[in-house]
Amino acid sequence: MADNCVFFPRKLLKKFITLYRELPCLWDRKSVAYKHKQKRHEAISKLTELVQEFDPSATRVHVLRKIESIRACVRREYKRVQDSRRKKATNPDEILYKPHLWYYDLLSFLFEAGLPHSEQNEEVEGSTNDNAEEEEPAFEQSMDTFSGNMTGAPESFTMPKMFDEDPHKTEKRHCTEIEDEYDAIGINVAAKLRSLPSNMRIVAEKLINDVLYQAQMNGLNSSSVIITTDPFKQVVI
Repeated sequence: MADNCVFFPRKLLKKFITLYRELPCLWDRKSVAYKHKQKRHEAISKLTELVQEFDPSATRVHVLRKIESIRACVRREYKRVQDSRRKKATNPDEILYKPHLWYYDLLSFLFEAGLPHSEQNEEVEGSTNDNAEEEEPAFEQSMDTFSGNMTGAPESFTMPKMFDEDPHKTEKRHCTEIEDEYDAIGINVAAKLRSLPSNMRIVAEKLINDVLYQAQMNGLNSSSVIITTDPFKQVVI
């Protein structure tokens, strides 16, 4: 089971959604490949390889979770849009809701891939089980469950209960994306820390914290260096 977080900066998420769109076996119930476990397995592998270009620690579970996340966010925005249009129909003064999700339009292809409400609970087999990634079938089954919820009457939207937690916290976590260079730096540093031996990672984290502390205290300048004679007694000068 993957227990670490993998961040998706905007550049990666755009590529992720573009590739996802090219893999209808993961989202289009009308596609012949949709019920082919091997094709779905291969499709998730392609997405995983893409994410690993940005974060080598990424796994299939991270990819499946991200797919759930972006679909949940877009579905929530879509429902708000439909609710707003319905109110507008009865009240001309009503201001139409505009989606705040920057990738909303990128996932518009999902709006055309839905099925009638009566077919939403159709069971579709997940991809090939992998003992190393035991969570994968559960996440793919969940994807199947709400794959068709993007179109039709707004009241047909249902959100599977995947986690027992505060929905407001879940929404904030799922729908907040990384957007500046500092997040990218953090991702880069995190990837390097993960590749270090345990003892070196502890020292590196301490040094990073020491440097940040000195910076907050205005103690750094262009001549600042780290003395490394004793890794546990560092001095930034």
